[in-house]
Amino acid sequence: MLSESEQKRLADIEAALRHDTRFVNGFNRAMTRRITPRRVTSVIIAIAAIVGVIIGLATGSVFGAVLAICALGVAGGVWTYRPAHPEPPAPAAHPDMEQ
Repeated sequence: MLSESEQKRLADIEAALRHDTRFVNGFNRAMTRRITPRRVTSVIIAIAAIVGVIIGLATGSVFGAVLAICALGVAGGVWTYRPAHPEPPAPAAHPDMEQ
């Protein structure tokens, strides 16, 4: 149980965070993330890699197990990849605003 001063302090923090649009927008983006083809691909690669590791270890193939572990790294890279310089949106053309 929180003391009265702690409850007041928590209420103050909550009120300050409600007005912090950057903080709120971060949570909104996190809650609305979509399933993208890139993420589906990375999950498929990861599942295949895990199966490959199991098969490689079961058959005694060190090379196969190492290759499958490398595929897990590739799956992680595909999952986390973001372009270094995403293209900015093209400016909207307004025919009535010619100069």
